[in-house]
Amino acid sequence: MAITFTSKASGDVTMLDANAQEMLDIIGKTMCPRGVITAVEVPNCLALLRAALSAQAKSAVDDADDVPAMEKRVPLSTRAFPLIELLEKSRANGADVLWGV
Repeated sequence: MAITFTSKASGDVTMLDANAQEMLDIIGKTMCPRGVITAVEVPNCLALLRAALSAQAKSAVDDADDVPAMEKRVPLSTRAFPLIELLEKSRANGADVLWGV
């Protein structure tokens, strides 16, 4: 399945359930069929995602030589970038972000 995040300030962002679940876990939201990140919550969600990216980047540098190339997964930064971009545009326009609608 896939989850689509929507905002009046931006285009839609669609993610596989597992990736959407990871993003929602990071920002403290529960995965459910429908949900909202209010305009008031957007700045905090951006800060939480950026903190997770920073921590993941540090960990990736520490582990870079320990994992064979074929076993490396797509980095969090790559998966999170579209949602971060949507949140940035939503923050700039004072818009909510919805999913499941």
